[in-house]
Amino acid sequence: MYDVLIVGAGPGGLSAALYGARSNLKVGIIEYDAPGGKMVTTSVIENYPGFKAIDGPDLSYKMFEQIMELGVEYIAGEVVDITKEDNVFYLHLAGGEKLTAKSVIVASGTTNKTLGVPGESKYRSKGISWCAVCDGPLYRDLEVAVIGGGNSAIKEGMYLAGICKTVYIIHRREELRADPILQQRLKEYDNIKLILNTEVIEFLGNEVLEEIVLRNNTTNETYKLKVSGCFEYLGHGPATGFLQNFQFILNNRGFIVANEKMETAEPGLFAVGDVIEKEVRQIATAVNDGVIAALSASKYVRRL
Repeated sequence: MYDVLIVGAGPGGLSAALYGARSNLKVGIIEYDAPGGKMVTTSVIENYPGFKAIDGPDLSYKMFEQIMELGVEYIAGEVVDITKEDNVFYLHLAGGEKLTAKSVIVASGTTNKTLGVPGESKYRSKGISWCAVCDGPLYRDLEVAVIGGGNSAIKEGMYLAGICKTVYIIHRREELRADPILQQRLKEYDNIKLILNTEVIEFLGNEVLEEIVLRNNTTNETYKLKVSGCFEYLGHGPATGFLQNFQFILNNRGFIVANEKMETAEPGLFAVGDVIEKEVRQIATAVNDGVIAALSASKYVRRL
């Protein structure tokens, strides 16, 4: 029996684990992927206090190492369902294992949105990726595309520009959504080419991706662009599929509704980070959420 089980080892979950352990709780943190969440797939982080610039995997490891030294139990697995009986939460994992806890902190983050166009599923991991840090080196000195116009698309596009021959940044609108400072930096890269007001309508190739079919939204012209890889940065949706028994804590977009104490409508169930309904989703705000949730969970457990 854990005092608190944390679902997800992103910055919010890792922060909650840190403060939970320091509150002398028996803490377990469950993660089906690498610890760090979106941090671990981010090339460089420049807006986290205390670091002028730090690689995403490095910051992830520093946080993870810190909780391991405090005795937090790391559980590799995927939570597929949560049930509750007599103030005890039961977390069901994909492999059939069942864990019990007095309280739960959901820090599952978000999942990558996709285009939903022909060929996308076929070339997943065969040319189409959602992680420039993970897969960028596979396309050294080759031509690649980045889909999206926000901060993630631009930052990862600049990272890829240091590896690849040419990086095409394709965005469906006339203007990018990225912060002005990032758009200014784009001008420093001769091998980044912007293709605006354009959408990807199909992926083509044989065993691996070879071409993408584009449509200009102004002229309706369609044409093909030869690339060896494509990286999608289209935004995210909440990872809450395992909360089918707690639909009442979700809003109409699937995000968890939590108050300023990170409490949900279900006693003992807390939520933090990108998975909750909020305006700002940053590493710093997720860390803040984790601190509050852990302290709230500690108070809840001690009242049982």
